[in-house]
Amino acid sequence: MKSVFLITAVLCLGSAAALSQAIDKSKPNGRACLAIVNIANGDEEALRPASTAGGNQKIVAHLDATAGCEVLVSPFLKSGELVPGWLPQYVDLSPGKEALLPRAPVSWNWVNDNGPLEIFVLFFAPGSKEGRESHELVSAMQKARGARIIKFQASRLRELIGKANYDKEAALRAPKANAEVAGVMRMVVGFEWRDSARVVNFSTEKPGALIFPFADAH
Repeated sequence: MKSVFLITAVLCLGSAAALSQAIDKSKPNGRACLAIVNIANGDEEALRPASTAGGNQKIVAHLDATAGCEVLVSPFLKSGELVPGWLPQYVDLSPGKEALLPRAPVSWNWVNDNGPLEIFVLFFAPGSKEGRESHELVSAMQKARGARIIKFQASRLRELIGKANYDKEAALRAPKANAEVAGVMRMVVGFEWRDSARVVNFSTEKPGALIFPFADAH
């Protein structure tokens, strides 16, 4: 009898998890993959929890979406601080057009181990209040001079992300994006980032969020 209850409980939990991770393809959704690039030879692979910093390495973010949106990519450490020397990026994304971040002159060189990464990717509907506030802060950070100012701004950005009305469960457990986004312009030859990408819905009422690295990114 206990075995029956145990099996039933497992099935129920599995069904609940599947439902919580479901993506509505009829609604706007964004897709992202964080990857490690070997600067010396151009080799690229998906960022994983087991990934480590090393010489000639940098982190990049691949993005696309089914509808026009604004995207924030904010590279933090799990300790809550911004990765030293890295600045967040905020871009407008056209439907079906791929974006590769960060854009020059910003670079996310991953040579030193400063602790576990916690990189946030948020998809905002165009013109949203949350997006506007994040955009203004990220723009200010690009011009900031001095570590103390950037640290203060990073703390404020982390606070804005924490207050954003996104699905916290989906951010950590979003499903892989196996299907192609219609009309996507491919930019990368070699590493097929879409095989490791995660996808999340977004709307005017609620931004979509993804937090990298994912435990089962391969």
